[in-house]
Amino acid sequence: MRRRYVTLLASSSLVFSTAALAQTAGQAGPPAGTGAQEASVVADVLVTARKRTERLQDVPISVNVTSGEELANQDVRNLEALSGSVPNLHIQATPGNNAIYIRGIGSSPGNLAFEQSVGLFVDGAYAGRGRQFAAPFLDVASVEVLRGAQGALFGKNTAAGAINITSNGPRAERELATTVTGTVEGDEGFEITQIISGPVTDKLLVRLAGKYSDNEGWLANATTGDHNPGREDLIGRAVIDYLASDTLTFRLKLEGARQELTGQPMSSVGPGQSKSFTRATTAGVPDYDDTNSFNGVLTINKDFANGVTLTSITAYSSFDYDKQIDSDFTIQPLLRTIFQEDFNQISQELRLTSSNEGPLTWIVGAYAHKNEIDMHQNTHVLTGPFNGASDRLFNQTNESYSIYGQATYAFNDHWKLTAGLRQTWEDKAAEQTRSTTGVVPPTWLNTPLSGQREESQLDPSVQVQYIVDRDMMFYASYAKGSKAGGFVGAQSTGGPSSFEFEGETSNSIEIGTKLTLLDGRATVNLAAYTSKFEDLQVSGFNSATNAFITTNAASAKSQGVEAEGVLRLHPSVTLSGSIAYNDAKYDSYPTAPCVYKNGVAPPANCVEDIGGVRLPRAPKWSGALTLNVDHPLDNGMRLQGDATVRGRSGTYLEENLSPTSYQEGFSKIDLRLGLVSADDRWTLALIGRNVTNEWTASHSFGTPFLAGSQTYVVDPGRVVSIQLGLRY
Repeated sequence: MRRRYVTLLASSSLVFSTAALAQTAGQAGPPAGTGAQEASVVADVLVTARKRTERLQDVPISVNVTSGEELANQDVRNLEALSGSVPNLHIQATPGNNAIYIRGIGSSPGNLAFEQSVGLFVDGAYAGRGRQFAAPFLDVASVEVLRGAQGALFGKNTAAGAINITSNGPRAERELATTVTGTVEGDEGFEITQIISGPVTDKLLVRLAGKYSDNEGWLANATTGDHNPGREDLIGRAVIDYLASDTLTFRLKLEGARQELTGQPMSSVGPGQSKSFTRATTAGVPDYDDTNSFNGVLTINKDFANGVTLTSITAYSSFDYDKQIDSDFTIQPLLRTIFQEDFNQISQELRLTSSNEGPLTWIVGAYAHKNEIDMHQNTHVLTGPFNGASDRLFNQTNESYSIYGQATYAFNDHWKLTAGLRQTWEDKAAEQTRSTTGVVPPTWLNTPLSGQREESQLDPSVQVQYIVDRDMMFYASYAKGSKAGGFVGAQSTGGPSSFEFEGETSNSIEIGTKLTLLDGRATVNLAAYTSKFEDLQVSGFNSATNAFITTNAASAKSQGVEAEGVLRLHPSVTLSGSIAYNDAKYDSYPTAPCVYKNGVAPPANCVEDIGGVRLPRAPKWSGALTLNVDHPLDNGMRLQGDATVRGRSGTYLEENLSPTSYQEGFSKIDLRLGLVSADDRWTLALIGRNVTNEWTASHSFGTPFLAGSQTYVVDPGRVVSIQLGLRY
C-alpha cells in the first residue's frame, strides 16, 4: 500500500512539473546560449579540504573533486558508483557493511563494529559507519576525496584519507526543480528528485530536497524469477538558514531516510561455471535489508571584527536496520544469517578560524563524540551433522575527545610553511553474550566476552609550499594518521584473545605540484607519495568456519604517483583525466593465514609471514578520461555530451589471494547525450553506464561448504537511463 501511495505522489509530481513547464513555455527566457561554457579557461575549483574555503590549486594536498552537477548528470547515486571514476578509490560492497579504500588501504568489513580507515564527513559531521548517511549524493554541492593521512585536521579514523561531502544549501533566489530518471535496461525502475528552495523572509531561507526511487536490480535470480538487488528508497532533507545578523548565521539540516533492499548483488560460481549476471538462492529464504536513518546537523557561524570566525557544529546521527541473507549463497538451505543493529551518535565541534589576510593564518578547535552500538546476529546452520543456531548480542560504547590546531605562515610571496597537531583520547567498552542451540560446528562458542580499552594518539602534520606565482606551486608534506582499536562485533568464533584488536597508525610523505598552463586553459596536478602503516587492521574470511578473523598486520606500505588534469580544447569542449600508479604491499605480517601459491590452496590452519605480498583490492593502475561537450545551437538550445573511459588493472579481492578471487583488469565506458532548452528550463538526456556490459566484482570470498566455489559481489552491468530535468 505504501509503495502505491508513494508512486502516486511521484507521478503527481511529474504531472505538476510538466504542467508548470507548459505554462512557462511562452514566457520570455534568458538570451540564447545562457548557461553554456563561454570561457576558454578552466574555472577555479573551491574546496574545504583544510576547513576553510580555498582554491584547489593552492592546497598542498592530493584532492579529487567532483561537483554535484557532474554527479547528477551522470546519474551517480552513491559512493560505489563514484569509485570507478576516481583513481586510487575503491568501494568494497559486502553482505555486512561497505568499506572504503584509498591508495589500497582501508578497513576490511568483516568486523561489523569496525570504523573505517577512510573517514566520511558529510556537512561537517563524522560518519564512522557506512549506514549513517543513506543518501550523501542527494542534492550535493561537491565531493572531495582527500588522499593520505588527514589526522591533524579531521581526526582519528582518517589514517588512509577522508571523503568530504557538502550538500547544497538554500539560496537567495527561488528554485523549484524536478528530475525524473527512468532506467530502461540493466537496473530497471525510476527515481524522482524534487528540490524546493528560496527565501521565506529576508532572514530565513529554506531548501527542501526529496527523493523516491524504485529499481529492480541487475542480477537475475533463477530461484525467485525476479531481479536483485531490488531497492526502494524514500529520503527527505530540509536545510534551514537563519541570518540573524551580518555576523551571525545558523544552519539546521535534518534528514531522514527509509531504504528497503530485496536480494543481494551476490553470485556464486562453482567449478567450471562462468561468471554471469545471474544468481540462485534458497527457496523460502528471502534476502532483505531494511534501514531507517536520521541525521541532524546544526552549524553556527559567528564572525568577529578582527576577521576571526567561531564555528560550532552539533550533530546527531542514528540508524537501525534489519537484514537477512542466505549466507551459504547456494540453492541449498545450509546457512541463514540475521543482522539487526541500533546505532546512535552525538558530536560537538568548536573551532576558531582566522581570516585569510596577512602572513599568518590559523585554525584551532576541539571535538567530542559519543556513540553506542547494539547489535544482534543469529546464524542457523543445516548441513551434514549440524542443525542448530548461534545467537549473539553485542554492545559497544565509544567516547572520543580531541583538540587540534593548524597554522600557515607565509615567509614571503614564494614560501609557506603549515604545521598542524591533534591530540585524541578514546575510550571503548564492549560486551558480548553468545548462546548456541542444537548441533553446531565446534568453532561456534557460547562463552561471553567483554573488554574495555583506553588509548590516545598525537597526530602531527607539516607542509612546505614553494609558490612561483598563481599558476605554479610545489609542495612537500608529512602527516601522521591513526585509527582506533576496538572489539570484534557479534562473532560466533574466537575467545578473549581474539575479541580485542589494537589501533593502527600511518605515516605519509607526499611531494607534488599544481600547475595552471596554456594561459589558463589547462591545469595539471601531480603527486608522489609513500605511506607506512603499522598494526594495520585486517579481517579475512575463513570459509571453513564461516567467520571473519580480525587481526593487526605488523606493517604495510603504499606508494605511488597520481596525476590529474583538465584541458579546455574549445569554449564548448573540455578534456579531463586522471591516472594513478599504486604499489601496496605488506612489509611484514608474521601471523597471517597462508595465501595461495602458484594456484595451490594452503593447508588448513596454516600461518606464515606474507611480507612482500600485494594487498588485495589495490590495483597497480587506475584512471579515467572524460570528454565533455556543451555546445550552443543556432536556435538557442544547447547540446551536451559526455564520454568517459574508466578502468583499473587486475587485483585480488580476497585476503588469501585465491586465483578465483582475482579481478582481471578492465575498462568501462560511460556515455551521456543531452539537450537543454534555450531558457534552461528543461534538460533531456540519455545516459549509459558501462555500455559494453563488462562483468566486474568489488568483493569476493570462498563459498561456505562448497569447495572450489567462489562468491562475488557483482557490480552493475550495462545500465541505460533516460533523464528529464525541469526547472521553473
